[in-house]
Amino acid sequence: MRGQHDGPCEYISRSARVELISLLLENRGSVKCLARDLGVSRAAVTKWLRLNGTHPSNTNLRKIVWLAIQESREKAFRVLRKDLYTHQKLLKELSCLMAAKN
Repeated sequence: MRGQHDGPCEYISRSARVELISLLLENRGSVKCLARDLGVSRAAVTKWLRLNGTHPSNTNLRKIVWLAIQESREKAFRVLRKDLYTHQKLLKELSCLMAAKN
C-alpha cells in the first residue's frame, strides 16, 4: 500500500529546517514575533530551533519555507540547495554500496 506523500517538505532535513527557522528569526528579532507570524506558540518555535528537539509539521514547514523564500530568497534557496546536494550525495553512496553487493 502506498503512503501519503506530503511534497518536498518530506525531504527537508532537520538541520535545514533549523537554518530556515533561524533565518526567519534573524529577520524578526524575536521568537515571539516569529511564532505570531506562523500561528504557533513560542514554545513550539523554541523546540524547533534545537537540533535534537521536535520539528515542525509539514503544514508549518510549508509556511516556514514560503516565508523564508519571500523574505530572503537567495539565502533560503542556498539552504535548500545545500540540503538537496547532501541527499544526492547520500543516494549516490547508497547506489554504490548496492552495486558492490551485486
